[in-house]
Amino acid sequence: MPIWVYVFLTISSILWLGYIFFYFITYRIALLEKNIIWVFTSRTDILPALYAVTKQDVSKHSEIFREVLSERKKEFSLLWISEKLESFIDLEQHIHHEINFIFQVCNKNPSLLRKKEFLYIRDVMMLKSAQIWKEMKKYKKIIEIYNKIIQIKNYSLIWLILPFSKKAVL
Repeated sequence: MPIWVYVFLTISSILWLGYIFFYFITYRIALLEKNIIWVFTSRTDILPALYAVTKQDVSKHSEIFREVLSERKKEFSLLWISEKLESFIDLEQHIHHEINFIFQVCNKNPSLLRKKEFLYIRDVMMLKSAQIWKEMKKYKKIIEIYNKIIQIKNYSLIWLILPFSKKAVL
């Protein structure tokens, strides 16, 4: 066989292996993004229960919850209209700050601190927040590795053909 056949087979196999590798890592990143969105939404799904439990014991209840409930409406529209993780994370950070404010107000109320329902909701929220932190840490680590591999890919003339580019670290 002529040498050009060996060169062609080598280059094409390198390209296919690179494409398969990048396809699977981008698939893994997409799964992590969906998992992050699911954990965030599962945390905000608890808000109606928190609203109902604290309704009788917190003064100015509707004013306190108005902002977080309007942000939750934005979350629903953002999930179905656009799937940009960066804008979703920004919205969820704002919701997180509002949830923290609600819990600061609620923790000052001694009657709520005696309610088992409130304590359960608070514990579940804390568990979900810890789960979000773990998922975000895992996501950032994979994105950093992905971006390093993309940087190495861009130094290779053969792999420049592959249509993968860097992702923003959140």
